[in-house]
Amino acid sequence: MKNAAPQTIYLSDYTPPAYLVDSVHLTFKLGGTGTRVVSRIAFRPNPDATSREFFLHGEDLRFVSAKIDGTPITPDLRDDGLRYDAPDAPFVFEAEVEISPATNTSLEGLYMSNGMYCTQCEAEGFRKITYYPDRPDVMAVFTVRIEGDLPVLLSNGNPTASGEGWAEWHDPWPKPAYLFALVAGDLVALSDTFTTRSGREVDLNIWVRPGGDEAKRAFGMEALKKSMKWDEDVYGREYDLDLFNIVAVDDFNMGAMENKGLNIFNASAVLASPETATDADFERIEAIIAHEYFHNWTGNRITCRDWFQLCLKEGLTVFRDQQFTGDMRSHAVKRIDDALVLRAHQFREDNGPLAHPVRPDSFVEINNFYTATVYEKGAEVIGMLKLLVGNADYAKALDLYFDRHDGDAATIEDWLKVFEDVTGRDLRQFALWYSQAGTPRLTVTETYEGGTYHLHLRQETPPTPGQDTKEPLVLPVAVGLLNENGAEVVPTTVLEMTQSAQTFSFEGLSSKPTASILRNFSAPVIVKHDKTNAERAFLLAHDTDPFNRWDAGRTLAQDLLVRMVREDAAPDAAFLDGLAAVLRDDALDPAFRALVLRLPSEEDTAQALFDAGHTPDPSAINDAHETLKLHIAQHLQDTLPRIYADMSVDGPYTPDAEPAGKRALGNAVLALISKLDGGKAAAQQFANADNMTQQLGALRALLQISKGAAELAAFEDQWRHDRLVMDKWFALQVSLAPADQAAATAEKLTVHPDFDLKNPNRFRAVFGGLRGNTAGFHHPSGAGYDLLAEWLIKLDPLNPQTTARMTTAFDTWKRYDAERQSKMRTALERIARAKGLSGDTNEMVTRILG
Repeated sequence: MKNAAPQTIYLSDYTPPAYLVDSVHLTFKLGGTGTRVVSRIAFRPNPDATSREFFLHGEDLRFVSAKIDGTPITPDLRDDGLRYDAPDAPFVFEAEVEISPATNTSLEGLYMSNGMYCTQCEAEGFRKITYYPDRPDVMAVFTVRIEGDLPVLLSNGNPTASGEGWAEWHDPWPKPAYLFALVAGDLVALSDTFTTRSGREVDLNIWVRPGGDEAKRAFGMEALKKSMKWDEDVYGREYDLDLFNIVAVDDFNMGAMENKGLNIFNASAVLASPETATDADFERIEAIIAHEYFHNWTGNRITCRDWFQLCLKEGLTVFRDQQFTGDMRSHAVKRIDDALVLRAHQFREDNGPLAHPVRPDSFVEINNFYTATVYEKGAEVIGMLKLLVGNADYAKALDLYFDRHDGDAATIEDWLKVFEDVTGRDLRQFALWYSQAGTPRLTVTETYEGGTYHLHLRQETPPTPGQDTKEPLVLPVAVGLLNENGAEVVPTTVLEMTQSAQTFSFEGLSSKPTASILRNFSAPVIVKHDKTNAERAFLLAHDTDPFNRWDAGRTLAQDLLVRMVREDAAPDAAFLDGLAAVLRDDALDPAFRALVLRLPSEEDTAQALFDAGHTPDPSAINDAHETLKLHIAQHLQDTLPRIYADMSVDGPYTPDAEPAGKRALGNAVLALISKLDGGKAAAQQFANADNMTQQLGALRALLQISKGAAELAAFEDQWRHDRLVMDKWFALQVSLAPADQAAATAEKLTVHPDFDLKNPNRFRAVFGGLRGNTAGFHHPSGAGYDLLAEWLIKLDPLNPQTTARMTTAFDTWKRYDAERQSKMRTALERIARAKGLSGDTNEMVTRILG
């Protein structure tokens, strides 16, 4: 834990490293509370450096000895590393340190999880292993020797030698320290092979601890092979080692980590079986495995010059995994899913105190910038660039990027330059997407006269912390025009907007068309377009763009919910009829129909009210949502049983897109039926379910109508020995508890024998569930705020990363009424006053408080 005064780091202060590293040799002598690490590092002066200061990062290390070229030295030891007057010539630095993996609860560096040694070094965890220039622009070839009494000893690269109690590994590809990995434990592997397009055979392994997870690895292995094939076919990227290992770890702060040749995964992100994982879990696992594998080129072979360039690897790799999922499943459904995530998390970030550019210009703790802005908005920027230059030039630019920067620690400027060189375009204005924070508002007005339709667009980005003035951005606005029969009179056309206000005209039209704006969510903006409910219902029924068809229904629902909260309005018949038309259209993908049936979240409605100048009342919002769900169920009651029956899937379970879509629609319909039949159909589905998707869907439907106590107990009894399924059990009952019981439910679960403060998955299940229960977390009593603050203070000394990320539950505190604001501010100030608060959490609380 870092207790030193926080220091702000600025992009503008970047200087090249004083010394470069040619090779690293590490020896680990494993011991739970006393692991010895011996390092031998070949340094040479960097000719591009502006200083010759020799500084190596190091934290929580017990220094034993150090040498330069075999001669013992006495370096200047500090809390954050060591300094020494090193030679202005090549030299070999050796050091021996001792660390304690068994007591390392931060889950950074080398730590232990259920008897297994494992590492997490991104972003700055390697400095907790040994002294090193722990920055991404220092890349070196690593050789590792592991000594220990565990049967499996793994590291990056290829194995070179082994014997009783030891193993050696060599990674021939230069890498920064954040990609270093080590795993040692009693493990068993599911093994397979993949033959690359050049004919090399690569050995593949997914490692787990014995005793129950062996049957959950097959899907992950198939996803890995699909990812390897897809990256060859679509991006021309071939794997470059003889071996690819994945290890499932129970205690992990993130989803997974792309360490070269040795990916370490949160067990929830790689292990699945039909009985224990939902369709959503399977899709998530497929996407995460693809994401980490794709990093081999976009992140490993080409890495970041500094952590300000984090979006260079993450935004690009998220975009690639989105493409992959679309190819494997449904591009239309995937685009909607991505927009839902972006709007729920990144737009919230942009609209609050945590707003920052895709490439921030400063940070205190880099761990706090692994955000939706860097990842999801970063991916949207890549998508816009691809849309603007076209598929062919995008492919040429990527080939040039890989050829030009293989082995480099690159920057956003390097990335944009390859597109400029390929296309001849000037991308200086487009580059503002990387440096300017906030979500643009795109205001749309229209006129029609004499057969010409005029589309008037205006863009504006509100001020964000530290950025009061905003410049106009390059916006690709995809537009289609429909006639009164729903036929396209102008197919999808991409308008390139570069000014604050522009008008685009379409001639030769016989009547005023209905505009379908921002098709396929062509830019991450908020559209303000005054349409009547009839126009939105028309788009819901007729739009040929799946995204905008879905979005029309969602906008109708959101407007209706706002009116229900503000005016006690009755549900709009046009909206209900539009839903019915989509639901009954058997030609539509069931997964798409399930998305159309899903209402905006209560959090979305709160933001919509706030944007309209109203103070949101979470209790009233919850009432409106429940009322609208009941009206939908009643309006569709003649259709629901038929759809539910039609969505049954014959044959054994598979997580493929078609049956998964049927189960998604079946569960969405079941939730509505349960509001009419008191849960009879849900109880029957729970009793008969042979897969987790249907079992959990039935349990959710019951809990949503305050039923299902017996099923909840049966679920616990059935799955109490499966930690991943029990995470679902913990999360579900908190997230669906009645508002006045949410905090008490979460508190009760913290004394459950299976609650583990040190396990991030379990902590997030309980307190992420509380946060997700909008009316419960924001209950007027303030109990939710107090409980979360109490537990974040307990967690921070153990795991600052998870604590800091969970503080974002408070980031909308200024949105609410004065009483709630006061209670949230009190909770935040209580966290801020906690003794020994970590730098990670202190930065987040300070930014949220403003």
